[in-house]
Amino acid sequence: MVHHPDRVVLTVDAVISDGNGRVLLMERGTDPFRDAWVLPGGLVDPGETVEQACIREVREELGLEVKLTGLIGIYSEPGRDPRGSFVSIAYRAEIVSGTPTVTPEARAHRWLEPEEEVPMGFDHARILADHRAQMRA
Repeated sequence: MVHHPDRVVLTVDAVISDGNGRVLLMERGTDPFRDAWVLPGGLVDPGETVEQACIREVREELGLEVKLTGLIGIYSEPGRDPRGSFVSIAYRAEIVSGTPTVTPEARAHRWLEPEEEVPMGFDHARILADHRAQMRA
């Protein structure tokens, strides 16, 4: 996809928790940040809500059905994505059904322990930190 520097692109990200404080990460299979750990997410398509986009992206990337359980925040820092100006709405989510699967977009997946830190692509470490802070509050 070609991105234009004069347009803002709307995206979504999902923080999927197992109820014990662990969060599901995926190893990104595409550029930018190929091979980096990230949260599942992607572009909002025309004609869908941001909530629908978030659920669809998790299904496409990890093969999971999820329900959204809350809003974490809106992330619009310039430079958060090297392809251009991207604004992401991050949601908290729980698995309804399915088992995480490997896809071209998600070459691997893993559960991150409650206080564990790993290098992450995009600004996903910030999103994860905000999620954790909200869960402690």
